[in-house]
Amino acid sequence: MKLDYKPFKIITNMKKLMIAAMMLFSVSAAFAGDSEPLKAILKAQTYSEAAELLNSNLAQITDNAEKAKAYDKLFELAMKKVSAEQGVQLENETNKQMGKEGNKPVDEKGLYEAVGQAFDAASEVIKYDNMPNAKGKVKPRYSDLADKLYPLRGQLINGGIYFQGAKDDANAYKYLARYVDTADDPIFSKFDKSKDENLNEIAYFATYYAYQNKDFKKAEKYVSYALKSKDRAKDAQQLQLAILGSQLKTRQDSLNYADKLAGIYAQDPENDAVLTTLTSTYSALGMQNKAEEIVNSALAKNPNSYGALVMMGQFASQKKDYETAANYLSKALEQAKDDNARIAINASIGQCWFYKAQERVAAVKGVLSPAARAQFNEVYNKAISYLETAKKLDTLKEQKSSWAYPLYGCYYFVKGAQAPETLAAAADAGVQ
Repeated sequence: MKLDYKPFKIITNMKKLMIAAMMLFSVSAAFAGDSEPLKAILKAQTYSEAAELLNSNLAQITDNAEKAKAYDKLFELAMKKVSAEQGVQLENETNKQMGKEGNKPVDEKGLYEAVGQAFDAASEVIKYDNMPNAKGKVKPRYSDLADKLYPLRGQLINGGIYFQGAKDDANAYKYLARYVDTADDPIFSKFDKSKDENLNEIAYFATYYAYQNKDFKKAEKYVSYALKSKDRAKDAQQLQLAILGSQLKTRQDSLNYADKLAGIYAQDPENDAVLTTLTSTYSALGMQNKAEEIVNSALAKNPNSYGALVMMGQFASQKKDYETAANYLSKALEQAKDDNARIAINASIGQCWFYKAQERVAAVKGVLSPAARAQFNEVYNKAISYLETAKKLDTLKEQKSSWAYPLYGCYYFVKGAQAPETLAAAADAGVQ
């Protein structure tokens, strides 16, 4: 048995050596054709080292297959960092569930930077992998990259939140936008987008950042998703209107904008924001009859239409029919749904009565009689009641410009220049 065992062991070991030699040969053969710049990149131990080598030697790597291979190395190194930090997170979470104290530090910034690097590298891999190689043939080798990358999309959201918290809006926008952009990326076509429960919500924030950056083309793309959000649809629509309105340069632009608004309004005639924006646009274009036609039609269908009542109040005020304007706005006030709207409408009603009183005073020639002053005071006091309500609601004084000066004018007439109420109103209005 011993004699039989020893030869078997020898033969087995020889086979292992032969196999190892063959594997070594095959590896050597695989790298034999690699250019020197590529070899250096493939030996890199960190992403930053590989990236620096690639950036400085990219022009020397003329073969698209080699470029794909080089960027794949960057992808692997980025994923190595991602896996390491995710491993720490998992360990911390496991210990927490088991009641163990103490957490290992997580390099959050490094994690999310690596996530971004992985997506950047993968994009380049796929680009060059689908280009002709040195022999003029397209032979993709990295078709499985999408399977590795897609589960990482959720970290783009986390990265966006992280950078948002760090007040780094540029990177917050970059990560959230990438999350939305990758939903339509052809490399992820096999994944069911309808199962992405976060897409529409994240698209709203991406839209906001795009709008802030005046990246209107992207904003229009993102808002198309955001409008489908259950929780953000109304806010998204406001953003959509702002996006469209921000791109107006000529009268023709404004007319095209009005046409778009008209189309949106036709689909959603109960939408007050669209109604007010549409009719305001027509009014600004000098198409007052069209604006009033739309508003009157809305009121005929619904006498309590908030948007229509607001616009009728504005139109009447523009015509200096202040009493009629105040009546329409008072009806709108009953429909107001939040404090911002209540502030604005109370201030507008107060302005109407203030201007009405000013108009009457201006029409009187000579010194006012006590009886006339009393009549005027009645109108001024009516204005004060609405303006004071607006002031009270506007705790942060964000809408001060709408109520401060009219309130000062009212108190000046009713109380006199040195009254405490007048002086306080003067301070709010910035009157010296």
